[in-house]
Amino acid sequence: MATITQSTPAPALPPPPGVTSNFEHPVSLKEQNNIAIGVAIPFLTIFFTLRVYTRIWIRRSWILEDWLATIAFIGTISFCGTGAATMNHNAGKHEWDITRADAREASYWFNAASIHYGITICIAKVAVLWLYRRVFSPIRWSPFDLSIVFLIVLLSLFYTAVNIVKIWECVPREKIFDPTIPGHCIDTSMLLNISGLFNTATDFIILLLPVKAVWHMNMNLKKKTTVVFVFTFGAPAFSLVGVIVRIKGSSNPDKTWVQPEIIQWGLAELTTAVLCVCFPELGPLWKKQRPPRGPSTSILNGRLKNIFSHKEKGHDLSTTAISYYTASRVEQGLYVELVENPSCKNQAAIQGVEPGREREQEAADNKA
Repeated sequence: MATITQSTPAPALPPPPGVTSNFEHPVSLKEQNNIAIGVAIPFLTIFFTLRVYTRIWIRRSWILEDWLATIAFIGTISFCGTGAATMNHNAGKHEWDITRADAREASYWFNAASIHYGITICIAKVAVLWLYRRVFSPIRWSPFDLSIVFLIVLLSLFYTAVNIVKIWECVPREKIFDPTIPGHCIDTSMLLNISGLFNTATDFIILLLPVKAVWHMNMNLKKKTTVVFVFTFGAPAFSLVGVIVRIKGSSNPDKTWVQPEIIQWGLAELTTAVLCVCFPELGPLWKKQRPPRGPSTSILNGRLKNIFSHKEKGHDLSTTAISYYTASRVEQGLYVELVENPSCKNQAAIQGVEPGREREQEAADNKA
């Protein structure tokens, strides 16, 4: 009686010497990825919900920056889903423990996750810069303001170009997931490394923006450090680790094994970027005396209002103790963002100005 032997499937990558392929119970990093997602989602949801509450029910204002923050939050939460789908399709396993078909699935979902990451991190960083523009740049088209605008344009162009390249990194596109298909591809490892280096460089530049703005304010070093931390939350550190992981992983032939680590550090970058937009808005929640509410007609308006600088006669508000906060014009009045010193005379002067009467007050001062 003839015996039927079942052939062992061919692994996607030959195992190292002394290692045997394990298709039945392969080692997986899936649990590690699930823990990262389990930490990120509740953390993000809590602080973003507090931000929305502050903006709508306390600030009574909703502007372009808030829409960008909302899109970045939704994008980060959905990136968790894309990362989880990648893990469910064989990422996080050694390639010698999976078949070529399994490796193609992992490559497909990892490519989708990398495109998703590029779109979301761009929106998140633009949201951070728009926050900086509102808070730190009351004078439009000043050199400092132009530097923020330049960064916004640069980030938008760079990530648009990178995502287009990621989508069409191989011709035909199916070759991204199946190297056996005839065609040609760009050096994807080089692309990931350039993208990671750009992330790190821009994160450090973005870090320097609040440092420059806060440095000239009338606060002690401890307060200045606290303010900078609130506005950056260690984002450059996560970005730096992320680029190191990408560079290290690009030289590893076991691609499916390094994919989860890249996804996890990408999630860390997205999470910190969204938190950088949330934390500066939460000041009123911890203060006994809340700042005045803006007009209710501006809620969910969706139109960015012009932010202006009000100067008292012979006194520049940019150097006062109002600490990294500025006044913003909304439809029917003024509100002061993140007021730190309610007793400050300059703050009272700002709140006392009514829209439409700015020029009258200035003319009266000139006549006096």
